[in-house]
Parts: sequence; C-alpha cells; structure tokens
Amino acid sequence: TMERRMECGAVVMNGCIYVTGGYSYSKGTYLQSIEKYDPELNKWEVVGNLPSAMRSHGCVCVYNV
Repeated sequence: TMERRMECGAVVMNGCIYVTGGYSYSKGTYLQSIEKYDPELNKWEVVGNLPSAMRSHGCVCVYNV
C-alpha cells in the first residue's frame, strides 16, 4: 500500500484489492483512507476516505447478479 498500515479492513471487488483504514505505526494515528490495488497495472492509489478514521473492522462486498 502507499500508506503502511495494520489492523485494516480489506476486500476484493472487480479484480482489485481495497484496503480501508487501519493504524499507522509510523505516524501513531488511525487512518481514514481507502486504497485500491490494481494487479493489471501493478499500482496502488488512494480512492477515497472512510467517514472517520478506524481500525480493527471488517469489509464486505455485496454483488448483485
């Protein structure tokens, strides 16, 4: 990820990995950012923010077919 984090949430959607929130040991703060990894581009990017900083949470993807 672009921001080193632990205790974050993660989910796979549309072939990409999304990592949310967590704790930054280097900064000593909880994180609010959402990062996306695209394996086709081999690239991480920040794609948004959570409503508030959080750690130790889960993520789920609901897919409608």
